[in-house]
Amino acid sequence: MRTFLNTLFLFTSALALASEANHHWPQWRGPTWNGVSPEGDPPVTWSETENLAWKTPIPGSGWSTPIIWGDRIFIHTAIPLSEKLPVPDVIPSGTPNIRKHPAVASSWKAQRLAVICLDGIKGKTLWNKTVFEGMPHQGHHRKGGFASESPVTDGKHVYSYFGSFGLFCHDYDGRLVWKKDFQAQAMEDALGEGTSPVLHGDKLIIVVDHELQSFVVAIDKHTGKEIWKTRRDEVSNWTTPRVYRYEGQDRIVINGSSVCAYDLNTGRFLWKCGGQSLSAIPMPAVGHGLAFAASGWRKDTVHAIRLGQIGDLTDSKSIAWSLDRGAPYVPCPMLWGDELYLLEDSSFFSCVRANDGHRYYFKHRLPDNPNFSASPVGASNRIYLLSESGRTLVLKRGKEPALLAINELKGRFHASPAIVGNSIYIRSETDLYQFTK
Repeated sequence: MRTFLNTLFLFTSALALASEANHHWPQWRGPTWNGVSPEGDPPVTWSETENLAWKTPIPGSGWSTPIIWGDRIFIHTAIPLSEKLPVPDVIPSGTPNIRKHPAVASSWKAQRLAVICLDGIKGKTLWNKTVFEGMPHQGHHRKGGFASESPVTDGKHVYSYFGSFGLFCHDYDGRLVWKKDFQAQAMEDALGEGTSPVLHGDKLIIVVDHELQSFVVAIDKHTGKEIWKTRRDEVSNWTTPRVYRYEGQDRIVINGSSVCAYDLNTGRFLWKCGGQSLSAIPMPAVGHGLAFAASGWRKDTVHAIRLGQIGDLTDSKSIAWSLDRGAPYVPCPMLWGDELYLLEDSSFFSCVRANDGHRYYFKHRLPDNPNFSASPVGASNRIYLLSESGRTLVLKRGKEPALLAINELKGRFHASPAIVGNSIYIRSETDLYQFTK
């Protein structure tokens, strides 16, 4: 009877969590960590007028994904100020790889960094809280910004990480509960900052990979105090950590030139797998006893790494399969059932079998050669691919590429969409849209 009751409890708890997930997109990559809304069913078609519930102008700019809990939406933004200020001299002399880059702004204005909360029903702004005003010490890539990190929420508080400018906890009325300062990051070639925090239990996990000493740190969500901090042998990356559970233990996997795993509770290093490209951006996907890490700067790498190992796994039997073509540089891989979807930045989309890398379709060219910065999202056996120009390609999930619709919006789009219930939320450079059935 005890076993039966325990099984019944676990089953009903799983059902409750699945139902609850339909009302939330609480973090970067959503409730499943893989970009999929388990019970979502957003529209297939939309335009500036069709299926539009509301469209709200957002001051400033930012590429954080909208984070949603119930009827609250949270986003980050950076608003340029007119005041002229000197650039802070905070990066130590002799720091390597701090060069001029043709895709980075040569000058920039002082910024007001803010957290905005909107009403999810009508799209009206409920509060707008400034967390920093001043001159950033570095610029950013033309596809980035000063507010590229996505917030995370537990339904009671919203946690906002702005890299060098700090980590902030607000309650749902916009009151600041605590803040934690971070030292100035020295990003390669002033390409900007962009890793988002993750929340699991009472711990916020943040990775800081830059040209000085890199690290991953766990922060107490109640107090903002540091729980543990582990040094990393990495330079500039823009990836977000992925929490996973293996054999009853909570762990973290982080992309990089070496994919690395750590114990979530202690920060203890567990394993690494080298062979990835530098400047990693996509967050790994996890499932089927594997971690799927992709990177695409100067060379394409996709590795499916067996979980549960210890030590250096590079070039070992712990790599279940790999690819040297078809890897995304910016968009995250999306795991859905036994299918792993890979969206390249320029025009190509692939679907492979997760457990062995069998190619269902590979480097399928998408219509009109679109460019992508947003990661794919999915719901109701449909995949949504939002291009930088505002064209969203809707494909049928499956082993053959099947285009269902192409939807066009005006503007520039780098933020990844969010799906909750019958709605999809899309952020442009200037506005936030809700489209619903």
